[in-house]
Amino acid sequence: MLRPEMPPGGLDLSLWYRATPDQEKARRRLQAAAGKAGLPIRFSAHVPNSRRALEASEYASSAGKGREFHRAVFHQYFAEGRDISDWEVLRQAAMVAGIDPDEMQRRTESGEFTSAVAEQDAAARKAGVRAAPTYFINDEVKIVGYQPDEAFEKAIARLTKGNDTEAA
Repeated sequence: MLRPEMPPGGLDLSLWYRATPDQEKARRRLQAAAGKAGLPIRFSAHVPNSRRALEASEYASSAGKGREFHRAVFHQYFAEGRDISDWEVLRQAAMVAGIDPDEMQRRTESGEFTSAVAEQDAAARKAGVRAAPTYFINDEVKIVGYQPDEAFEKAIARLTKGNDTEAA
């Protein structure tokens, strides 16, 4: 879940920043990194609750188009700054992914995928995931949030060094 504490209707970005001041700093770092990589990034003035998008993603996966749908939703959210809790945005992503938006919405609204998303969320929390993204390397190192390449390089070097020591 992207911001699991977010109310179902989301929040205005200014209210979110007042409640979580570190988020604005993280957003600036992410914008700088995206700009450096030549990737478009645009943040909405509304912070969505991602549950609906995740449930729609489960439908897309069941239709064999999970990757395509996920890419389309990411583009809508990060490149266009759109609200991924809005059905119109998700329906457009479904069309881009090549799935029937009417069936996706009907099956998602029916609650068919609610328990799968809840189970995945519970498993992530049990594993210690509290932010997106969270990376686990060899189940030994956890890297949380947007981090520079150096964080991954240090983690891999530490794990590699540990493996060399064990082998000696």
